[in-house]
Order: sequence, then C-alpha cells, then structure tokens
Amino acid sequence: MEITLWGVRGSMASTALDTSFYGGNTACIELCSNAGTRVFFDAGTGLREAGNLLPDSGECYLFITHAHVDHIIGLWFFKPLHSPRWTTHLYLPDWLSYLPDYFFAGGVFPVAFDTLKGSIIQHRIRANEEVCIGADKMRVTAVPTCHPDGCLGYRVDVDAARFFYSGDHEIMANEASRAAAAEMLRDTDIAVVDATYDHNDYKEGWGHSAWEDWVAVSCGTGARNLILTHHEVGRSDQELDRVAQELHVSAIPDGPGVYLARENMHFSPDGPIPSAHLESDWMLRFLDELSQYKDESVTLDRILAMARTITNADAGTIFLVDNDELVFAYTHNDSLFSVSDAHKSAYSTSRLPITEESIAGYVACTGEALNLDDVRKLPPDAPYRFNDEFDKKTGYRTKSMLSVPFLDLEGRISGVLQVINRLTLGAPRQTAPFTLNMVYTVRLLAREAGGVVMHNALYRKNVYNILKMARVHDPSETGPHAERVGAVAAELYQRWVGKSGLPPEKIRYEKSRIRLAAMLHDVGKVGISDLILKKPGKLTDEEFAVMCRHTEIGASILAGDTSDISRLAHDIALHHHQQWDGRGYPAIDGKTLAGEDIPLGARLVAIADVFDALVSTRHYKKPWRMEDALEFIEKKAGEHFDPHLAACMRELADMLHLIYQRFPDL
Repeated sequence: MEITLWGVRGSMASTALDTSFYGGNTACIELCSNAGTRVFFDAGTGLREAGNLLPDSGECYLFITHAHVDHIIGLWFFKPLHSPRWTTHLYLPDWLSYLPDYFFAGGVFPVAFDTLKGSIIQHRIRANEEVCIGADKMRVTAVPTCHPDGCLGYRVDVDAARFFYSGDHEIMANEASRAAAAEMLRDTDIAVVDATYDHNDYKEGWGHSAWEDWVAVSCGTGARNLILTHHEVGRSDQELDRVAQELHVSAIPDGPGVYLARENMHFSPDGPIPSAHLESDWMLRFLDELSQYKDESVTLDRILAMARTITNADAGTIFLVDNDELVFAYTHNDSLFSVSDAHKSAYSTSRLPITEESIAGYVACTGEALNLDDVRKLPPDAPYRFNDEFDKKTGYRTKSMLSVPFLDLEGRISGVLQVINRLTLGAPRQTAPFTLNMVYTVRLLAREAGGVVMHNALYRKNVYNILKMARVHDPSETGPHAERVGAVAAELYQRWVGKSGLPPEKIRYEKSRIRLAAMLHDVGKVGISDLILKKPGKLTDEEFAVMCRHTEIGASILAGDTSDISRLAHDIALHHHQQWDGRGYPAIDGKTLAGEDIPLGARLVAIADVFDALVSTRHYKKPWRMEDALEFIEKKAGEHFDPHLAACMRELADMLHLIYQRFPDL
C-alpha cells in the first residue's frame, strides 16, 4: 500500500505564495495497493494533477466523501473521465445519487456529465457498508462522520495494513464524539484526518476538528501514523510550521507519529514518512547548515544526503566538472555500503568525458535535467546511453535515475547531481520513477546548493594559492602532499572520534575544519631560506634551529585571520612538531607542550605529516612501504605520537591506499 496526498487544503484552493510549501489544492488522496489497485478519495482540485500523471489507459476507483464543492470540483478535470481507454468506478454516498447531473443544473460547468468519453460506472455506498474492489479484493468500509449535510470517511484494509481517511469530521466536546473518533483510528497504520483548526481558532458546529483533539483521542487506539490535513485556506506555511513545531514539542510517548499533510507527500505503512521533518524554510536552514562546512567532501555528502531524503533514493552520485571531464566526487549506495563508509568515495579517481554520450555528460553539456524511469529502456533516438559497467562489476541494478545540473553563481555548469533508484516504502520495497515534484525540489536544491559548492571551491583555491608560495621555496611542499596530509588527518579524526558518541553533525563540522586547516601546516616555510630547504645533505644544528622557526612563522602568517579554520590552522602550524613526550618544538615561554596539552589538530597532523614523509619520495631517500610506515607510527606511539590516535592508523589501511591513489605526486 502506498499513499500520495494530491490536495491538503480545505474550503477552497489557495494559490498564494505563502501557502505554496504545504500546498494549495483541495482534498484528494491516492492509494495504490501492491497489486496495483488504484483508488482515489475525494475529488478536490488535487485530482486534476493526479489524473494528468496517470498512464493513457487503465482502471481506477474514486470514492467521494460528500458534495461540498472543495471535495468535488476536480472531478470534471480528471483525465480518466475524458478518455475512452479508462474505466472509472465512481462511489457516491447513497444520498448523493443526484450529484453528477445536479452539478450541471445551474450551468456551472460547460460539459454535460453524460457526454464525457470515459467509461464511468456509478455506485452508491451506505454508511457502514463494506465493498471489495480490485483483483486483490481490497476492502473499503464507509464510516459515517460528523459534518453538515452528511459525510462518509473510508477505512481500507489491504496488503496486511489498514488506512483511514476521515473526510470532513468534527470532534465535539462530548465523550461520545471523542469515543467515536478514537474508534475511527483503531489499529490503523495510517490515518489522514481533518484538522482544519487548533484550539485557538476552532469554530464549533462548522464540521471540522482541531488537531489537538485528534492527538488526544489517538492515545491507546493502536494508531501508528496520524496525518493532519484539510488545512484552513488562509493558514500560511509559517503558521503551519508553528503547528509542526508544537507537534514535535507535544509528542506523546508511545503515541502515533503525527505529521502535517503536505501536497505530494508519498508514504506507506512500512516506512518512515519521507521528508516529514521538512518545514517551509527547509532550504534556508539547510543552506545555513551547509555554509558552516568549507571542506568539499563534507559539503557534497550533505547535499547528496538531502537529495536522497527528498526522493527516498537508494543511491546517488555527485560529479564535479574538471576542465573537459566529470570527476566522481561523492557517492552513496545503501545497497552496497553503509553511509559511514560513503566518505571513501571522496577519494575516487574515476572520470568520464563531458560529452552527450553519457547521461551525466548530457546533463553537463546541455544543462537539462533528465528524469529516466528505466535507464535500460531509453528512447532509441536518445543521444545518451547508460553505462552498465558499475552494475556488472558490483551486481547492482540501476533502474530509475534523476540527473540535474549544478550551476555556479555565473550560471555555468559546475557539476551534476544524480539520485538513483527511488524506493517504494511498501514490502517488498521496489524501484519506482521519480515524481515531478521530486524533480522540481531536487533541481531547486542543486541550484541553491551549487553556490555553496562554488564558494567552497574558491576557499580551497585560496588555500592552494598560499601553498604555492611555500612551494617556491620547498619543492616537497606540493599540493598533493598538502591534500594527503589533510585527508589523512581528517580521516584519522573521524576514525578516532567515531567511537566517542559525538553527534554526527559535530563530527562532520570538525572533520571539515581539520582537513583544510591541516593543509596549511607548513605554510611557514615561506620564511625559511632556500639554502636550508633545498640542502641535499643533513642540516647542521644551527640550520635545524632555523628550520624549526617555520612553525612560528606559519603561526604568525595565520594569526591575522580570525576565521574558525584559520584559528585551527594557526594551532596546527605552530604545534604539529610537538611530541607526546614533550621533546618536540617550539618552546612556548621556554616550555614545549606534551600529551593532551598539544591541540588535537596538531596531534593528528603530527602523525599524518610524518607518515606522508615516510611513504613519499624525497631527494635524500626512497619511499617506505605503507606497512613499514604504519609499524613506525605504532613503534613511536606514546613517545612521538598520541597513542590513541596512533592506534587508529592501522584501521585506516584501506583508506590510506585510496587517499594516495587520489592524490599522487605530480
């Protein structure tokens, strides 16, 4: 069973800007069983969009709760009613047998009901009557509800789950009314209910409930998920956000999950409500979160995670443009590896040319989004083809794919965001196409987040410009060396802190700072003479003393910038040659640092910098094997290096190989 909300507004549709997030269409719900029986409840304005997305032929069932105009106006714009290739079973409450013809009696619609081209089979249904529909014998029971002029809600039993839709219903103050409402929710997996009001604006006798009453009566009913709909027409997105916040604050232990209905919400009884936590300002808040990260890999991870949350996608990839190629910059795939292992993809060396022959290449060339239901059934005249090498290698089965471009602040293509295999929430989970609403939202995400990606690229470019100054004096101070030290320090931090219970967002933030700050550890070498930096032999004691000054020079260069990363880079530059046993340098006020008095960033870089020096080629030595370098780190644990961090280096063996493949010496 899968549910889609096509209309969530009450009384009349709203096209106002400040109701666009939760939606302005009036009541319409679609339920599709695992066997494919398609049922709609109510025919508000949301039914038009639902119908437009249907295939060209088929069969569906439409149950009307009552005849108030906001629940029937969409009927006349429903595509199946106008298509001879569709059969629609129209179920009306038994007192509304006159409805189709009566609707035209006042001349409010120009097309007569009996002239519609679709096959329309009318049925009458009474309160408490149960009907079985579809090949899977879906059971639909009409439930009388409290609303002026009469109304039926509907309970559905199918796929070992129970769904309830209240239509319009008022929970009165008396115990009998509250008991009746509680019975409606009894043992439901999902209940979509009329919550037009709250206690502050509730209008007694108008036939609609306050959301607080539904929450109260749901306790002890066995209801699992409560979806509050029929939002009052004038209630803005910001006002509904406040209701959502109240719901979070007032959540009842062991009560059902309670969510505000939002147009195009899609869910099933067997999974969480996708994106239910999003509020109308979700994009602004997400960009605020994103802006705190300067590290490219962390930023891309967050963007990809958000895109997958929006679409319930199993996998995804972000490509970044590098000259005339696309670089595989970040990848998620829940079927192949855990989210905690996704950061390994940041060190991928895979590339593909920017041509229209590949799906990602086509998007990068044209700037067009591609929403592909099945990548193995592309149109014969499409210029692009699906490359199945990854699937063959891993056994993965790519089917649906949504690819959208990243644009920089000047409107140029800077990358491509792909989400792969949107998953249904039913059991068994199946791959489904991405909806038009998902396309719109992911494109919006890529457009807005693209600016953050570009800003971070400029920040990294500035780091490289600083490194170039040091490189003039010291040939070993290369971009790849700095990248490797930054990456090893960051991954070592994540491995070490991952066992601490620190919140993931805190870990991501610190990791992003450490990676960039670590790259500047030797910036002070710009102040050291070439005669010393490029001397082929061993340094004299006097020369070594001069060399040691690069830590203080680097710290002084970085001291003028008060940004968060620069402060960390200052501490790393100053202290990355301190040793755990206190025999390092420099001496501050005549005393070196030891143990945990050494800043964490400096302890991390001390290991990463020595490791890189050991495994890299230098004019005075050959590179060590990684295994030998790891043994050296372990041997010096508790003497030169923090023993707790040194113990984690061995666990990074696989990651180290990826890092060195990604950033080889030029």
